[in-house]
Amino acid sequence: MTYARSSNPLSVLFIGAPSPERDRLLELFLNAQGWDVELESVQDPAAGLEALRLAFRDLALVEYPTAAADVVAFLAQIRQLHPKTAVAIITAGTDDKKAVELMKSGALDYLRYDDLPHFDVAQLLRRVVELRYLVDQNVELQQVNQMKNEFIANVSHELRTPLTVIIGYTESLKTGSLGPIAPSQVRALESIAGRAEELLRTLNQILRIGEGQQRLMLKPLDLRALAIELSGKPSREFSRKNMKIEADLPREPVWVRADLEKLSIVFENLLSNAAKFGPTGSAVRISVRTDNGRAVVSVSDSGPGLPQEMLPRLFEQFGTTGHGPTREHGGLGLGLPLSKRIIEQHSGRIWLESADRHGCTAFVSLPLTMPDSPALTVSAGPGDLNKKRVLIVEDNPDLVDVLLLFMSAISGNLELAAARSGFEALEQIKNRPPDLIILDVMMPGMDGYEVLDRLRRSPATAKIPVLVLTGYADAAEKARAKGAQDVLLKPFERKTFCNKILQLLRTETPATDTKRPA
Repeated sequence: MTYARSSNPLSVLFIGAPSPERDRLLELFLNAQGWDVELESVQDPAAGLEALRLAFRDLALVEYPTAAADVVAFLAQIRQLHPKTAVAIITAGTDDKKAVELMKSGALDYLRYDDLPHFDVAQLLRRVVELRYLVDQNVELQQVNQMKNEFIANVSHELRTPLTVIIGYTESLKTGSLGPIAPSQVRALESIAGRAEELLRTLNQILRIGEGQQRLMLKPLDLRALAIELSGKPSREFSRKNMKIEADLPREPVWVRADLEKLSIVFENLLSNAAKFGPTGSAVRISVRTDNGRAVVSVSDSGPGLPQEMLPRLFEQFGTTGHGPTREHGGLGLGLPLSKRIIEQHSGRIWLESADRHGCTAFVSLPLTMPDSPALTVSAGPGDLNKKRVLIVEDNPDLVDVLLLFMSAISGNLELAAARSGFEALEQIKNRPPDLIILDVMMPGMDGYEVLDRLRRSPATAKIPVLVLTGYADAAEKARAKGAQDVLLKPFERKTFCNKILQLLRTETPATDTKRPA
């Protein structure tokens, strides 16, 4: 049913059952003073989603619980179709807890039919327009930011080629491969090579601006071994200033779950800063220790130190220890902000301590783990899924790696974990229930059927969606009978697998548990 008052009105879609209360609500919208409103009414969620697929609506009024029992999931489906569509919930109940949940999930308002005599429709419509404006502005800012990043990346890449040529010819001249050179020329060539490499490092930092927002693959990593490796290959700045690295390391490995490439960037930044500010001929000290379930790495220099009020500012993008062309030390101020974002993605903390004129120490704290801990994929950026956790239960490590690779491209907010046996899986699920389980059937010790039985017998895990992977058609039927939501026969294509993951995460109701973090 459609009502219209203007050729260019605000469009409002009501999703719910016909009733006198609904008619009074729609009448309020039609008669809103100073507003032209077009109303359309449908009775069920499927019809509502179809209407939204056909055309954008400024506001969706969703009747709860008549229109959608799982209104949180339905709200997410609407936002996936049209992020600019505002959603208001209308209900006859008085469930304040549900109201809070829905507002946190993105609902613009939570209305009660009993409040209609005092309801200000015009105010709600103003908020709809304001929200759309803010979304438009945000999209424009994201587009501008993306264009800026692409421009920076293009310029940086264009500069890398001539710099590589400059450094290559300089090294060739220094070695005498192009003919003999005088000692004074060697010094000049060393200066050219040093400045070219400094510029190359600066370009690399610019290219890494967005790396702290990228998806990371966290695997068990020995910090002690990483510190030894970094200590053995100091940067050119150490050689130029005749500085050395001293390491204070434990005898045993110190295991954390980390992305090796990204964590290396952090410690290279910290060592580079220490060399930049440390005096000629001094030593930079790197230490690794454990403290109360965490690994702590420190990098100390004996430079001039920094005022206490300046320390927090150094973690702001483009923040430096001085301003303008007269500052003593160069740099764009990108290293520490990038390091902070990367460390936070590792569930860690980074900070600086300094006594004025008595050096500076950078600290990194990371949670300890076990050397055989499963890999996790994490991201700081928003994704089309809201912090969903997926557990892979599979004893074949090669297949686990393939599945992790497949799912790492699905969403930036998809957290991945793996278990090598049914026993390990049940232990992980008990400590932290996932939103979805990918389960192999044929496993030693406890097969997938037994895992399914135990999951379905417990109220805490009975509703967790399970996708079973198997190579046998008869096993597929048995798995469904045991309670699996879906089955995928091996071999399968990545697109088919990812579509099933998205479908299960968006449509199934995850289990709830008091131990599960909010």
